[in-house]
Amino acid sequence: MRLLPAVVLGYLAIVRGPDVEEPKLSAGLTRPAIAEIDQALGIALAPEAPAFDEKLDTPRRLVTTNGRVVSLPNGCRTVEEPYDLVLHFHGAPTAVEPVFERSNIDGVLAILNLGTGSGRYDSAFQPAGALEAAVARVQAVVRDLCPGASNGVRRIALSAWSAGYGAVFRILDRPEGAARVDAVLLADGLHAGFEYGAKRERRVSVDQMAPFMAFADEAVGRRKLFAVTHSAITTPYASTTETADFLLSQVGAERRPVVEAPIRSGMAAGSRADAGDFHVTGFPGGNEAAHCDHLFAMGETLLPYLKERWTAPVVP
Repeated sequence: MRLLPAVVLGYLAIVRGPDVEEPKLSAGLTRPAIAEIDQALGIALAPEAPAFDEKLDTPRRLVTTNGRVVSLPNGCRTVEEPYDLVLHFHGAPTAVEPVFERSNIDGVLAILNLGTGSGRYDSAFQPAGALEAAVARVQAVVRDLCPGASNGVRRIALSAWSAGYGAVFRILDRPEGAARVDAVLLADGLHAGFEYGAKRERRVSVDQMAPFMAFADEAVGRRKLFAVTHSAITTPYASTTETADFLLSQVGAERRPVVEAPIRSGMAAGSRADAGDFHVTGFPGGNEAAHCDHLFAMGETLLPYLKERWTAPVVP
């Protein structure tokens, strides 16, 4: 990412009055961008950006078996100190990696594909310590890619499309897992069963939604981030629309209709609901293509929330 000095200067000239405090630069700016601003302004707003180092700044990537990928889009400089990690469940790396790279989130991306059906993801993360084991495997790969990498993972975000939500459910179902996770991003994938004997009434199972309810409460209080997108696909079990409505009813948030430009061909948001750091965006579309759109559109629908959270100044 590069910012034009002229644009920055123009902005400061407009917003800065005679007694306005010196502007604070976003933590999300890359060091080269900050250095460029410094040079344009002629003052030392930030440390000088280091020269490009092929060993540190070249993107790193390792593909393991079964469609698992560990990617460092910004290179080894990202992991010199404790780093942020996004664990994404379900989705072709050819779709997920470019979306993450465009988000400009300075962190590590790990993609886990375990096959079809949410049950595979649920089972894989059912044993105690499964999240810690997954993180440890990612750390080992990172150290192979970057021998000088830190051994610490700072924040963890769980990202999932479609069946991948099974892993998220199981991780959040354990108190230690929910406590370790900072953010959850679900792209048209939150399903559940119905209450016993209430299939005709389509009453969503409270037990199966409990981990997500608890995380939504945390997000409403801005202690966590929880962002969901859903299509209008009807399913024999609770659909992504029904589970989103259930969560909104639990936190007392209401949808508002929106009219927005399409993100992808035929994919334009129809409703939004926000409560603290809990966000739900609804889209029309009731077929397989509409479902797949949610994976490809994560860079516009979900990752911006994470980018904003992870680059915001830390308030003591």
